[in-house]
Amino acid sequence: MRLKLKEKLFGSYLVVITLLVGIAGGGALTLLHLMGDYRGLVETAIPAQKDLFALEEIFRLQTGNERKFYVVGSPAIGELFKSQTTEWNGLVGELSGLLRTDAERARLEALAKAHGTYAAQVEANMARMGADPPPAPETLAAATAALIDGVSAEFRGLSALVREAQDRYLAETRTRAENIVGITLTLGLITLVIGLAAAWGLASLFTRPVRRLKAATEEIALGIFDRKVPVASEDEFGDLAASFNRMAAKLAALDQVRDEFVAYISHELRTPLTSLKEANSLLLDGVAGRLTSRQLQLLSIVEEDCLKIERLINELLDLSKMEAGMLHMNRTETRFGPVVAAAVAEMAPVAEKRGIALVVEGGSGPPLEADPGRIRQVVTNLISNAIKFAPEGSPVRVSWRPEGQRLVCEVADRGPGIPEEAREAIFEKFHQLAPHALSALRGTGLGLPIARRIVEAHGGVLWVECPPEGGSVFRFTLPLSPAAAHPAARTAPAEKVPA
Repeated sequence: MRLKLKEKLFGSYLVVITLLVGIAGGGALTLLHLMGDYRGLVETAIPAQKDLFALEEIFRLQTGNERKFYVVGSPAIGELFKSQTTEWNGLVGELSGLLRTDAERARLEALAKAHGTYAAQVEANMARMGADPPPAPETLAAATAALIDGVSAEFRGLSALVREAQDRYLAETRTRAENIVGITLTLGLITLVIGLAAAWGLASLFTRPVRRLKAATEEIALGIFDRKVPVASEDEFGDLAASFNRMAAKLAALDQVRDEFVAYISHELRTPLTSLKEANSLLLDGVAGRLTSRQLQLLSIVEEDCLKIERLINELLDLSKMEAGMLHMNRTETRFGPVVAAAVAEMAPVAEKRGIALVVEGGSGPPLEADPGRIRQVVTNLISNAIKFAPEGSPVRVSWRPEGQRLVCEVADRGPGIPEEAREAIFEKFHQLAPHALSALRGTGLGLPIARRIVEAHGGVLWVECPPEGGSVFRFTLPLSPAAAHPAARTAPAEKVPA
């Protein structure tokens, strides 16, 4: 079943919300039940206790009135006793409806029966008070003493039962409340765990494919087009991954077509370019006759353009071989100083035209296992690049030193520098920064990519830094020869190639 992102989000939130509603509903029901328990306590237990106290008070008043009647013999006291009996019976009926257990109601019936016996005996005693002579008060009181004790005993038994029932009811209510709190906390923790798990799942659902796409995008930015993003779902992320893979495949095909085209064109241009160079050389040698100064100037321009085209073709072929892993490195034990000297001598005429001094700092250097021709190509490219951007009359400094088991070379200029966001892009094929007011010195955009690949093929690293005071410093490292266990370069004084 194919679910879209919004459906997955809705389903996850629905599960969490359902759990929360269920917990809230269960808590509300248990709270209502608990409120019912407390309502029962207020509506039955407390009134029952009040009625029981009222019965005890009426019985106390009746026993007092009984003794007064035996002494005074007032009919009013007799009527008061009878009205209290009526009130007693009404309270007994009310209390019977408030009691919760059969044991309590049975004990109440026993109390009512004992009290009825007592009341009947008292009324009989009151009737005997009309005899002549009347019985002694002590005799009448003795007749009801045992009955009074019986009623009091029933009162104590009923009171104990009522208190026991109320205590048990309160304990059950308290236990139920504690259980409700425990269950609510447990369900709350479970919901929290489920909510966190759902949040983690949703975060993973969104971030995992985004991380994969980000990694694949970074590889494509580096020119690696064979990376495929796994299509793990059928939602929008799955569609995006599939589209990304199709795009990467098309980019890979285009990159391959471009490389093949560049290699083919470069190869096919070499033959006519060679013929053009030979013909131009013959013309310059006067084979076709004496040349005017204007003709010599034009043929010199043609010769320079042929050299530029030849250099571009060679760079394109070198880059194609490097990308195919077919470029051969003729590594021998090499001293770095002579390699730099050759590169500086090659670039000295170009620097002289712009009034730039090439300053060289370093000795012969420790031995390297390197291809001297390719390392010279790296240094030449870096010096050429520095000359393009350096202000007229400023120096370009070339220096090197051993650091540990590596040699570090620096080519520094005082140009405008390179923006931070472009310091990696300049090592990509055909990427160029417009030289500062030097459009005539624009290159091909292949020198730095080729230089980096050559350095990396030797096991080194090439990068650029821009100090705060301005300018650019290109640095690269090369591993020293294994024979140089403790490399130490003889530092020579700074050598300045005059402009």
